[in-house]
Amino acid sequence: METLRCYVTGGSGHLGANLVRQLLHSGHEVKCLVRKDTRALDGLDVELCTGSLQSLDEMASNMRGNDVVIHSAGFVAVEKSNINIMEKINVDGTRIMAQAALQENVDKFIHISSVHAFQQRPTKETLNENRPLVSSTKAAPYDRTKAAGQREILNAVGNGLDATILHPTGILGPYDWKPSRMGQVLLDISKGKMPFSINNGFNWVDARDVSTTCISAINKGRCGQNYIVPGSWNSMKEIATMCGKKPILTLPFWTAYLALPFAGVKSVITKKRPSVSRGSLHALAVQCRDIPGTLAREELGHFNRPLSETINDSISWFKAQNRLG
Repeated sequence: METLRCYVTGGSGHLGANLVRQLLHSGHEVKCLVRKDTRALDGLDVELCTGSLQSLDEMASNMRGNDVVIHSAGFVAVEKSNINIMEKINVDGTRIMAQAALQENVDKFIHISSVHAFQQRPTKETLNENRPLVSSTKAAPYDRTKAAGQREILNAVGNGLDATILHPTGILGPYDWKPSRMGQVLLDISKGKMPFSINNGFNWVDARDVSTTCISAINKGRCGQNYIVPGSWNSMKEIATMCGKKPILTLPFWTAYLALPFAGVKSVITKKRPSVSRGSLHALAVQCRDIPGTLAREELGHFNRPLSETINDSISWFKAQNRLG
């Protein structure tokens, strides 16, 4: 296998931590754009660099001499807080990354988008790559900015950039240092802090499976094509049971909204992101369940392992990090 020089943004995030490890395992050289928190990359044979996604010169300099750019950095949120940050990172930052890649004649550009970039309604129909992107200015900011970021990539494709776009569903898995919102939910369930479950769920995919598909897209992803990268739909009750904590009671979904004020107060006290927000509940309330991912499976060889394996590995990793007490 040819050794590629890969420049990765978002390498210290949840997906990035898994992606970097798989790139290294595949024999590739990796350079990562980082900020302050480098725990996800500590001890790995990677080159670390700094810079602003708002600076074309810095991004062009960072990716100079690399064969592949994988842009997985993004402001991941499903609430209306920090809208300006979402715009700067998810839209402006993506545009600048694409411009820098064109300037440096990068061979391949992989952009990590999200399933939230698609219009979810009608929710009862199959979600595939033909579904329109979010366009309404009234849409959730995260959804809107991820869709706008994809349009920036497609504009760059029109100017000659060989780019492929991936749309993962809800990501779970190990190497979740921060942790992610769902990682915190797994921790809370495992610690017995969430004895009740809600009557809803989501399509969850393992970060390692997304990473494998991402690497496959370097050679197999069509220019200008976007691919939905799903796992399987599982309820919150099923997730709790997989964590070894079968819920005492499953409550109607609407009752989750009653927890919002308490989650907000706890967030202020602990200075940590709340595990539940109005935006995250909206994502659960308005979603497509039928997400086959046929195009990614046929063209990129995408495969998703059983969610039970993902949950077990995630819990084992948290235990190894002494996160479960």
